[in-house]
Amino acid sequence: MQADATDVRPPVTPLNTGALLDASATPDPRSMDLGPVLDAFHTYGAVIIQGADISREGFVDFTERFLGSFMEYVGGADNERGSAFGKSNTVLTVTGGNTQKQAIPLHGEMFYTEPRPKTLFFSCVRPADDRGETTICDGVALWKALPDEARKLFEDNRLVYRRLYDDDSWKKVYKTDDIHRVAEMCARNGVKLTENPDGTIETVHVCWAYHDHAAGRSFINSILTWAAREYLAGIKDSQVRFEDGSELPKDMLYRIHEIAETLTVNVPWKPGTTAIVDNMRVMHGRRAYEDTQRDIIMRLSLEALPQVAEAANR
Repeated sequence: MQADATDVRPPVTPLNTGALLDASATPDPRSMDLGPVLDAFHTYGAVIIQGADISREGFVDFTERFLGSFMEYVGGADNERGSAFGKSNTVLTVTGGNTQKQAIPLHGEMFYTEPRPKTLFFSCVRPADDRGETTICDGVALWKALPDEARKLFEDNRLVYRRLYDDDSWKKVYKTDDIHRVAEMCARNGVKLTENPDGTIETVHVCWAYHDHAAGRSFINSILTWAAREYLAGIKDSQVRFEDGSELPKDMLYRIHEIAETLTVNVPWKPGTTAIVDNMRVMHGRRAYEDTQRDIIMRLSLEALPQVAEAANR
């Protein structure tokens, strides 16, 4: 008897980071077998699913086959990130607007605060006409590839993320005009808050540049994005330093970027392509683009993606 298409295990192609899963044999995300997706995710840290017919509305249903709770984007560094789907404030727009879109260096999502999302879901509604790919890089492989002196520096010194918000921006970031609510959120999230007489606030978060993952020690943090904002864009409202106040050596930052590029994969966006990323292992970023119609959406979850047995009944 010929096997049904749903019984055929989809092809999985390992990449420098993550793996590509071809779901064209079962394009309906409602009937897709989650087992191969979860296997690829846990093996490679990220899985890019192509060939499935995942719409903006279907993205909600598909992600909820894996996990049951998702975060709103509160306390994040991107003031412009908002809801991409009116029925859910947890479906977030990644891009938008009418100006040229710059590249975003590799980073872990929200590693300048706590709690951090453990699992990221991305989906492409419309790719940019040229470039604009999301990038992913395995932090475990990157940690191993770093020079010994860089690893020792990060093992011996914690990071300090410091952010200065004016009166308008902190209300956008924390989605409230009540400073007492902001103070409560910061206290829960491991962030020290200082209120200034002029209405500005300063937040400080201290943490390590790595995370000890089941797959190995992972270099995952937000230092490249924060350094680019300060040193390349000349924006002085964000700083990352070592705990003793010293700056991270710029030549080391460039070297980390160069090494990471050798491990980085461009996600090949097509309409319906979806990527699931382990935010405790794999960093992500974005290539520059100019097309204002690029439409990538995402969801963040505080939960780790389950093993196959735990997801079987969803």
